[in-house]
Amino acid sequence: MITLKDTGLFHEVEPFEIQKMMKCSGAVTKEYKAGDYIFREEDMPQFLYLILEGEVSIVKDFATGRQDILYVAGTGEVFGEDFFCPEQKPYWFNAVANEKAIILLFPWKFFFGFCSNACEHHQQLIRNMLEIMAVRSFDMTKKAHILSSTTLREKISVWLLESMKDGVVDTGMNREQMAAYLGVTRPSLSRELMKMQKEGIIEIDKGRIVICDEERLYSPVE
Repeated sequence: MITLKDTGLFHEVEPFEIQKMMKCSGAVTKEYKAGDYIFREEDMPQFLYLILEGEVSIVKDFATGRQDILYVAGTGEVFGEDFFCPEQKPYWFNAVANEKAIILLFPWKFFFGFCSNACEHHQQLIRNMLEIMAVRSFDMTKKAHILSSTTLREKISVWLLESMKDGVVDTGMNREQMAAYLGVTRPSLSRELMKMQKEGIIEIDKGRIVICDEERLYSPVE
């Protein structure tokens, strides 16, 4: 399990300062089983959530039964910051544990109240949170770009190009999660990935996708 000091939320905050904030804020740690809901759509936000161990999917369910994965958060990451504002509004999505997860529930109101000393560690926490929110906003903008693609091959190609590092994409998702993230059906995604592999564009190795022909990703043809 990751320590608080090693998370982005508490970057450059000393351990003794973290302890003071935990006591002052009333933060608590809870454990969830795979499939448990951390919160549901229409619940009222109370906490910022920090994953100390495990993985959580942020999902939107549709009346048709289709599910859209907005993003997946892992150990050391936060979620629920999307509704991080003084004017409370209900959640627009669900948070579901993909596996056993240990999560710190950090009351969001703590972020809006400085003590009389305007503690430096509290200010650092706010700076860290703003950086986290900026990164998440950028990631969601990239996803919107991916979903704006007109064909399945184009969606996959744009996603791979945006996600690859040194010619490799570590998906961090199983096939079902990948399909939900891209807004397509699992069978369609699997067929297209296999087709791209046969064409020598990619090579699939469990949770990794190796880019074999990057040029063809820039001009996807189904």
